[in-house]
Amino acid sequence: MRSLATLIKNHLLDLGIKVNVTVRQKLQEIHILLESTYFGDQNNLLAEITKCFDDLDDYLELAKVYAFLFGQPLPIWSEQIKLNHHKLGNITHEEKETLAEKEALGSSRNLVAAEVSNGTTICDRFIICGLGSLGQYSVFNLKKFAYSEYEVKICAIDKAQPEIVELDHFSELLDEPIILGDCRRSEVLINASIHNCRAILLVTSNENVNIEAAITARRLNPNVHIVVRSSRQNLNQLLKEQLGSFVALDPVDLPAASFAVAGLGKGTLGLFQLGERKFRVVESIVKPDDYHLVRAPAYLLHKKQSRLLSIAELHPDRLFFQWQPNQFVQVGDKVAIIEYVEHNFASNFLEKVNSYSELDSSHFTTIQKIHQSVKRLIHPSLLISICKSKWKKLFTWIQAKRSRSLVLWGMITATVLLGLSSTVLYLNVPNISLQKSISTSVILLLGGYGDVFGGLVGEDQVPLWIMLFCITITLISLLFVLGVIGLIADSILSSKFEFFKRSLPLPNRDHIILIGFGRLGQRIADLLFKLQIPLVIVSERAYDCDLADKVPWLTGNIIEELSKINLAQAKSILTVTDDQMLNLEVALLARDAAKKANREINLAIRTYDHYFSENLVGLLPQSQSFCAYALSAEAFAGAAFGENMLSLFRLNQRTVLVAEYLISENDTLVGKNLSQIAYGYTVVPIYLKTSEPKVNGVSEFFMPSDDDVMKAGDRLTVLASISGLRRIELGNLHTPKQWQLRAKPPLNSSVLLDAGNQLKNISGCDLELARRFMQKLPAAIELPMYDTQAYRLGQALMRLLPIKIYPL
Repeated sequence: MRSLATLIKNHLLDLGIKVNVTVRQKLQEIHILLESTYFGDQNNLLAEITKCFDDLDDYLELAKVYAFLFGQPLPIWSEQIKLNHHKLGNITHEEKETLAEKEALGSSRNLVAAEVSNGTTICDRFIICGLGSLGQYSVFNLKKFAYSEYEVKICAIDKAQPEIVELDHFSELLDEPIILGDCRRSEVLINASIHNCRAILLVTSNENVNIEAAITARRLNPNVHIVVRSSRQNLNQLLKEQLGSFVALDPVDLPAASFAVAGLGKGTLGLFQLGERKFRVVESIVKPDDYHLVRAPAYLLHKKQSRLLSIAELHPDRLFFQWQPNQFVQVGDKVAIIEYVEHNFASNFLEKVNSYSELDSSHFTTIQKIHQSVKRLIHPSLLISICKSKWKKLFTWIQAKRSRSLVLWGMITATVLLGLSSTVLYLNVPNISLQKSISTSVILLLGGYGDVFGGLVGEDQVPLWIMLFCITITLISLLFVLGVIGLIADSILSSKFEFFKRSLPLPNRDHIILIGFGRLGQRIADLLFKLQIPLVIVSERAYDCDLADKVPWLTGNIIEELSKINLAQAKSILTVTDDQMLNLEVALLARDAAKKANREINLAIRTYDHYFSENLVGLLPQSQSFCAYALSAEAFAGAAFGENMLSLFRLNQRTVLVAEYLISENDTLVGKNLSQIAYGYTVVPIYLKTSEPKVNGVSEFFMPSDDDVMKAGDRLTVLASISGLRRIELGNLHTPKQWQLRAKPPLNSSVLLDAGNQLKNISGCDLELARRFMQKLPAAIELPMYDTQAYRLGQALMRLLPIKIYPL
């Protein structure tokens, strides 16, 4: 092999390429390691190397060429050359056919061997009670877990055949005919084979039925895993303690964050909380001034407070980890990152600066307006026109409500009666002054007839008709004046003293409008209020809740109220009423209003039909439509396998679940480090709570290290798709590459212990094996690793000793 290395080196020198060449043989392969600062054209280099293979032994079948930059542990490129190909021109046609037959025979044997090894099939049964929208989508998502070696069988229970079928060929997803009956009855659950099922999903629309059925199921099968649709958090926690292996999810609560995030506009994909820590998933297109991203290797974007999730354009078919670890982020790349937030979800320095500048400019504008108004008042000709406009506005305001008109007429009547009675008393009662007549008239208007004639001097001299006139004045005042006062009091009581409350002003621009305030709307409003986002609520009726006096709220006919909420200047509109046609109508009106103002508006529409959501993409391409039950069903399906679903969000047009695993003795995660879990199952670990504290006494880790090894009792939270959950359930890791690590003795032997520990931590190999390898240098070892693992291992070991690591 030394002669081959020298030959290759001399051939490349003829091309002007100075290179160090190392040749290693492994079975029927030869590995050619090139190390240089410049390799020239790759095709010319490979062609020149191929010329050196003429004198090789015939049993060698493959040559692998690896190009290393000087001092770097990993190759910048690698290439395979089939050695028999350059000799095929010298063999006969019969020999070519014989080779082809041998290859075909070998491939058929491999296929048979694969079929034999995969002959055993695992089967799990699931029962779903309730075949509404949520139940049907849960069936669909459970079937996604089916695999070549894993079979999912589903039995469904409902009181009647579903009236509306949400999915095409739904009956084909069920392995047995629908059992008609009450899922709370023991005989119905026994008929569905409750004793042989892995989990039961109770997803009827009646939460009382779901909880009763859960208790019955636990009595019949102490080991069955129970997933319940329920929004009663306190009761859910108590049942979890009593029943065990119990998960309760709220199908309204889960998608609420997706609607709230849609209202925030471009940039934010997900918001959720783990304990006291708040997490945010953000997406952005890399710009030239994003210095922390531009020209940064992808592996360096895995930091203590954040993780790179996606570079969308590289491999659209993959949800996470579409990049090579040494790949650089470029301007124009669409990247998604998860980060945990110290303080406020919505904290954004630019937004705050903009808001302060707007306040300053508005304050300056107000001062200018006051100054101009004072100037105008100097001109008498303008004063008359201003007074006329003010009077018109006053009468318009009075006529807007019936109570205001009645108050006005009451005041007019009181004034007329006061003048009339004062005149009559002054002219007809002896020895009465004008002041006394006016005060006596006021007393009569307030119903004080007895007070007047009980204390009036010379009342015997008062004519009878004057006394009758005074009684009439008192009665009229009671009818008009006191009647108006009663009307005002009634209005005050009926409005629950709302006149004491300060009327909240409507935002002028960049606010979020929430249409509908059902359970989903309430959850969305709570989230947006906590984020301190300007919000306006529009609903058909008023609700007695904490937000009633904290955010602007309009009630009545929703379409009519839209004209009062600065629709065209809004940032987003979320339509979440129970009527999807009304949601669509409001979205179309909002889009048209924004178009007239030459603005863009974010639209999020609640639908009840998955196909209707898909059709809206063509009608409103910039909008986001969410079928709440379709989103929640993925979490229910994942929970059926024993995991706890904490939240969900959308990334690259797919649903990402925030799943929590409590690792047991026989779990598929035990003994694996987080590198193997992340890249093998295609999930993103974001939180780890170890069963035992580490040396420093810490047991909770956010954005944990890839080197942590899972043990029974650990609690791990990951971001995963349905596909990732399925791989974890089956222990179906993506097959890692085989890498060869070649190392030479270091100048200082004291680093060998540290090098062995690094090898064990990053690659996941046995510690004893790693240390034996370090004691036998120079040596080579083969390790199964994923690309990111190998890259990290190379970067860690190159600081300690000379190494080369390359894929086989």
